[in-house]
Amino acid sequence: MLCLDELIIKQPTFIKILEDGIVTEEEIEEQSALTLSLLHRIEETFEPKQLEVVEQLLAEMSVLYAIHQYKEIQDINALNN
Repeated sequence: MLCLDELIIKQPTFIKILEDGIVTEEEIEEQSALTLSLLHRIEETFEPKQLEVVEQLLAEMSVLYAIHQYKEIQDINALNN
């Protein structure tokens, strides 16, 4: 199984952002800019079919992460009821 949490906590950007335990709007904007920069680099580098696969992968990874988070919230709510 893909362990997104393990990948995330190893990222230098994640470590730096959470050093002080607070996520600021500026840090979110900086991370958004970095992410967009990487996406633009992929668009410039990959062939259309490769780009399509990457876009699908990013979308499905986002779905996986979102439903994982939703499940955790669901489990917490079940414990509180």
